[in-house]
Amino acid sequence: MTISAFLIALFSFRYFILSPEVATGPPFAKRFAEYITPLLFHAGGGIVALCLGPWGFWAALRNKYLSLHRWMGRIYLLAVLVGGTAGVYMAATAFGGLPARIGFGLLGVLWLGTGAMAYLRIRRGNVQVHREWMIRNYALTFAAVTLRIWLPVFAALGYGFPEAYIAVAWVSWIPNLFVAEMFIRLGKTLIQRRQAGLSAASAHAA
Repeated sequence: MTISAFLIALFSFRYFILSPEVATGPPFAKRFAEYITPLLFHAGGGIVALCLGPWGFWAALRNKYLSLHRWMGRIYLLAVLVGGTAGVYMAATAFGGLPARIGFGLLGVLWLGTGAMAYLRIRRGNVQVHREWMIRNYALTFAAVTLRIWLPVFAALGYGFPEAYIAVAWVSWIPNLFVAEMFIRLGKTLIQRRQAGLSAASAHAA
């Protein structure tokens, strides 16, 4: 996950050093040239979020350097705010018509919403629920990676680019959220079993 996130982040940096025509190619060149400012904000926020997100899952780093973890979290959520806001703006004119615009628009709204929920929960001191919302949020951040996986898959299945692009407006993030929910549920189950085991051991010792 971390390697693919860094590779896509590096690949996305081309928007800052190449012209829209070279960076995107048809059929996006003209459209992205018209919306170059929100594109750069969206790409910049996504790059930062992709690169910082995996470190939040590293328990040893989080526990040993809590202050660093907090600052990385603040920067991450700020990147989500910037990238998500620009993404929602760009979704209104996304290639692929209304189905793609709705798909990418929902992705942007949920990206912002899960980030806001994670922030509110940690402000209230609810660490466990904060982690769960951060998992959901990074699953949506990771749509930048899965989008680029699904596009060639649909192409290999014989779909034209317009149809494939409409499809990835949805499948780039919905399966990610499903996996995130399964991961969260698995974590809760393991915690409950651990607590049950500790309770049984305490009762036996007593």
